[in-house]
Amino acid sequence: MTAPDLGPVLDLLEKQRADDWHEGAQCYVSLRGETLVDAAVGESRPGRALQRDDVMLWYSAGKPFTAVAILQLWEQGRLGLDDLVSKYVDGWGNGKERATLRHLLVHTGGFPNASATIFDQPGTYAEDVASIAAAAAEWEPGTAAGYHPASGWKILGAVVEAVDGRPIDRYVREQICAPLGLDDVRMGIPEAEQRELGERRTPVYWKGHAMPVTDEDGFRMAPYRVDEIHNEPWHVAKVEPGGGMRGPAHQLARFYESLLGYGPSVLEPRTVELMGAVHRYGIKDRLFRMNLPWGLGVQRSFTGGTSRRAFGHGGMASSRGLADPECKVVMVVVSNSLPSFLPAEERLFQVTDAVYSALGDDVARVRQEAKPVSEIFGFST
Repeated sequence: MTAPDLGPVLDLLEKQRADDWHEGAQCYVSLRGETLVDAAVGESRPGRALQRDDVMLWYSAGKPFTAVAILQLWEQGRLGLDDLVSKYVDGWGNGKERATLRHLLVHTGGFPNASATIFDQPGTYAEDVASIAAAAAEWEPGTAAGYHPASGWKILGAVVEAVDGRPIDRYVREQICAPLGLDDVRMGIPEAEQRELGERRTPVYWKGHAMPVTDEDGFRMAPYRVDEIHNEPWHVAKVEPGGGMRGPAHQLARFYESLLGYGPSVLEPRTVELMGAVHRYGIKDRLFRMNLPWGLGVQRSFTGGTSRRAFGHGGMASSRGLADPECKVVMVVVSNSLPSFLPAEERLFQVTDAVYSALGDDVARVRQEAKPVSEIFGFST
């Protein structure tokens, strides 16, 4: 068979760069475990071309690693998905007593904003966990849904440490990354390693990203200057399971290929099916203001026309990684720049649509409609 032409995908990323949506991006696509494209476009720094093995910030696209850690321990019978968080985290309470591990994995835990400021502040892992444990619930766990950007994942990391004894970053490195040969993937990079990486550690750039804020002036979108915080050595070193993983796009893709059965295995096939099944449906997400289906620690809905069985995770205004068991496709795109919400989502829509369109008859029969972003969200870019 003639390999599909993925050149238009790279051309698209170059056009998006010309439109000032990013300075550079890495892209990886495979079909049935065979690499179709593994490339980088643009620059990591002014005058330096971005390389395919440069270390990029994935933001929330790294969340599934912690989900896999939890599921590995579940396979071993060392925890239950419906165990109470209080079984593993000291001081857990203040309205969150009924929160379970399953609630955290599907974002119904009731404390999405418990670490809203902690993520961007120095502090030890134990201090952050204690702060989240003491925070008040925003709703009774399990009765409503709202995306937990960081708080639930900090706690899931603490659960892994309570059960296994290893901190979450070490556990992920030894039990997931090492078996898969993901030598450049880190959940927090110590400052000594940052110096060793040198220019391979790619900074992030602000292109207009904003976050919702409610204060004395009411509801508004406030600029979120990620470039002023997330490039700082102390922040790069901080262990953040919900949004601090870094690595090349092709190594995130290798993680997803493993879940589809291509390469070494970190989960049993039946556990992968469990992870990618829909565990939350019919509940409007308080952050996204939409009914979004969720698996165990993974998204189950993507713009751009995947199959209905695709699972994975996006990263804040920057990245997307997914595995599509129906199409046997793995796709990862990671950019080093964060524009505002709609251009960021349009970028992912365009790239995903371009990838699946290039695959043609291999995926056409099972693709969902690639609905325009403006139609999904009700306003245009």
